[in-house]
Amino acid sequence: MLLLLVAGLSAARAELEESTVSSDEVENGEYRLAALIIDDIGDLRQPGIRAINLPANVAISVLPHTPFGTELAELAHEQGREVMLHMPMEAKNRTDPGPGAIYLDMDEHDVRRAMRSALADVPHARGVNNHMGSLITRHPGHMQWVMEELKRAGDLYFIDSRTSARSVAQELAKEYGLKNSARVIFIDPQRDEEIIEKQIKDFIATAHSEDGAIAIGHPYPETLDLLEEYLPKLRGKGIKLVPPSVLVDKPAGDPVEEMHP
Repeated sequence: MLLLLVAGLSAARAELEESTVSSDEVENGEYRLAALIIDDIGDLRQPGIRAINLPANVAISVLPHTPFGTELAELAHEQGREVMLHMPMEAKNRTDPGPGAIYLDMDEHDVRRAMRSALADVPHARGVNNHMGSLITRHPGHMQWVMEELKRAGDLYFIDSRTSARSVAQELAKEYGLKNSARVIFIDPQRDEEIIEKQIKDFIATAHSEDGAIAIGHPYPETLDLLEEYLPKLRGKGIKLVPPSVLVDKPAGDPVEEMHP
């Protein structure tokens, strides 16, 4: 198992170096910058490792208080991937967001405690995006406490996963002076290969037309299969994947309609 893991990480590193684009090429306008976040990392070890091994500079967003979250955050950091906290928040359809989540009936003390506990559980986190949260991200009070905790924790950014078209999360991140951006496309809103492939192509088209496009995907086998096929082709399409921290000062695109709970 260890030999296979080392071999996989070595291959991923070699492919990443192969696809690296110089800063001069970017400054000359030859390449557009985009980011891809793989979230929901932590419940399963092997899909998490496979996501870390993807042949491009993807970010790894880790669910707190999960069986393999801390281990995979450490591994991602060792491999030069940017680590994020994928903060669970209550959805309007009442789907269980997982351990350590923020709920609407929580008071200020409980929200702050949940944020601090989650940040402590995911080492090397450079930023945060919401897991679910179509209910919480619409409530300024709760999101104010979240942003205050991110401000207190240091130079962390916030990326709104945009699980609700009524989200106020990015607006409050700006208000509190946090670096921020928002997801423009989910590449796997359904676990269907045809839909995922179409979404990946839409992401490539969006990234090619403007800097700063941020996509979110999940460690589903269908998603990883297609990303392993398409990511090595990005250089030839004039796109460079960078960590989200490079793009958080980019202006957000137009609001998008709700696609996730």
